[in-house]
Amino acid sequence: MILDIDNPLLTYVLKYFGSYQAILETDEDGKTYLMNTWYPVGFAHWYEDILKSIPFNRSDYDKHERLQELLTYLNLDKESFWGLILYLYDYTTDACKNLLVPQKTHQETYNEFCAFLEQNPHIESLTFKTANKKTYTISDKLILDFLAIRLQEEKMSNRQKQRFNSELRSLSAAEKADSRRKISYFFAYQLTQFLQIEGISNIKRRGKATISNKEKELILCSLYVCKFADNPENYLDLGYYNKLMKDFKGLSMNMSHKYELEIHAGWILK
Repeated sequence: MILDIDNPLLTYVLKYFGSYQAILETDEDGKTYLMNTWYPVGFAHWYEDILKSIPFNRSDYDKHERLQELLTYLNLDKESFWGLILYLYDYTTDACKNLLVPQKTHQETYNEFCAFLEQNPHIESLTFKTANKKTYTISDKLILDFLAIRLQEEKMSNRQKQRFNSELRSLSAAEKADSRRKISYFFAYQLTQFLQIEGISNIKRRGKATISNKEKELILCSLYVCKFADNPENYLDLGYYNKLMKDFKGLSMNMSHKYELEIHAGWILK
């Protein structure tokens, strides 16, 4: 089954893509072109395969009373929102495959650490933790600069470089939890973006707020239905949403290889 362009399951997908994912360029003649792949056509073709691969199902969505109440309250189409959840889940988990692997090379860990330093250049301290839970924190700027220099790959021996690029190590429980929270953030952030599209939500927000508590609740319900919730017993805690947005603010998500490179040129929406 390939979804038609007027299928309600595509309505919100098309709105989200057009508002946040489409990269448009205008040539010298004033003609506008889409520079990236038209992701919705991929979703339309992969729809049934996505249903078979996800760890949740439509009944989880339909039977979640609070989620359904919020959709009604916000005047959102239930069929279209289900389509959006499927699309964002599939897109996000594909883009975040590197965060879902059980093992990483030292090189991958190093690249993530370098990206963190690049995005957060003003490091104030570095904490070491031992197996017996003792910690030691360094905040001396000169020592931190020295350690950063020692971490440079070109300072390694040939043997170290070989291990660095090929040896795998299992992720700790803390690293796995952090990776899952990052994926939850990307999913929640995209749903937040969608709700901020003009005309989508009918709710009046307070003051300069860009999202209401009811909308946050809807996102938390969606995280729960999609098995992203870290706190299933208290998943409607608004503080969790706020902390998620604060902890990973500004974090960039990778490109989805599937949606950018695996959509056939001949695929169309009828």
